[in-house]
Amino acid sequence: MTGLLPVLLISALTAAPDFPLPRVENGRGLSLAVTCERESHLYALGDSARFAVEIERLPGEATLRYRFTLEKARLVAEGSLAVTAGRTHLAGALDEPGFLRLDLTLTAGPDTLRAAQSAGFSPEAIRPTGALPSDYLRFWKQGRAELLRIPADPELTIQPGADSSGMRRYLVSLANVEGSRIYGWLTVPSGEGPFPAVVNLPGAPGGIHEFATGALAEYGRAGMIVLSLNIHGTLLGREDEYYRQLQSQGFPGSFPALGIDDPYRYYYRRVVLGGVRAIDYLVSRSDVDTTRIGLAGASQGGGLSLILASVDKRVKALSLHVPAMCDLTGVFHGRPTGWPHSLERHASLPAQRTVSYYDGALAAGLIEIPAIVGVSLLDEACPPTTVWAAYNSLAGPKRIEVYPGTTHPGSFTQARDRQMVDWMARQLGAKGSN
Repeated sequence: MTGLLPVLLISALTAAPDFPLPRVENGRGLSLAVTCERESHLYALGDSARFAVEIERLPGEATLRYRFTLEKARLVAEGSLAVTAGRTHLAGALDEPGFLRLDLTLTAGPDTLRAAQSAGFSPEAIRPTGALPSDYLRFWKQGRAELLRIPADPELTIQPGADSSGMRRYLVSLANVEGSRIYGWLTVPSGEGPFPAVVNLPGAPGGIHEFATGALAEYGRAGMIVLSLNIHGTLLGREDEYYRQLQSQGFPGSFPALGIDDPYRYYYRRVVLGGVRAIDYLVSRSDVDTTRIGLAGASQGGGLSLILASVDKRVKALSLHVPAMCDLTGVFHGRPTGWPHSLERHASLPAQRTVSYYDGALAAGLIEIPAIVGVSLLDEACPPTTVWAAYNSLAGPKRIEVYPGTTHPGSFTQARDRQMVDWMARQLGAKGSN
């Protein structure tokens, strides 16, 4: 394990930065703000990252606790300062590729405010900590052979109504392995086609019990067919009471751990093969251009998309937003891991072997198609170190969109959805793309 450089404290600097600082406030006007002084938040090894801290409406003296970590996986430095209203600077560095996270706690009498920021050091040098199994492709080839022996048996139910652009909506059910079915919502643009098509894999927990709008509708408006899956094999289009009862029974529970000691029994095997079945269905449709198939997913859906794209070469473009399920062995190397942080809870050798078949950062090395990746620098579910481990492994043309100062939930915005849809439309040559 390489060393971590100590933090530098530079107090009572009053020169105002020429950029706004995101603020955390209480109901009485006290505020705490922190930002990285470099707009990109990215540095080279050997540099020092400076963070500007500003406290407003503090009537007297208070305590500011600081904690620098390698994304909460390893402590770098911590301590406290006596502060008054005004500006302070903190600085720190790493001597290994990764992300330095700064967490602040301001205590002023009965008031406590918290804020955080992070900076990356040579993230282009981050690599996965694990290794792809030597039989990875054979493992998934066996699964696909099993799927081929099962007729797809598609069931399609049109949904009433259409939007102003004439998009049609359907509920789709397809036969899958293990005697299961996989369900999804299908959106078809107006016109004859053939259209490019996208399989959308959802974030956790992954159950979609009503027709999804937002980004999924945007694919249709951009001239693409989109099939959005429910990974759990539960029925779609039922009354709300059906889903309330499922949840009251603990569904979906701790599904990412089910079968983790055996790659053939692991929960996500059926899910990935269900994604293959969804592509099977799309390429069987006469209104789909089979040479223009894309995959899109965020969080859990991003990790699943990496695995699916690595084993199904019909996919021609890949859109990932804050992908989960990446660098799952980071915990053994003092590094963060991606959701579901499997080996932090199940560290047995069989579990380690299993997750090596389901680690998106490892699968990424087999992907040569164009890809776009979004990463949030304060993401604790899908830490930026794990996302960059996957991004750096991608073997084709690629682009990364960095969102400083955003958490995992805060990274999901309509503008970012639109950006991902527009990128996919251009890659697949959809009608109306630039």
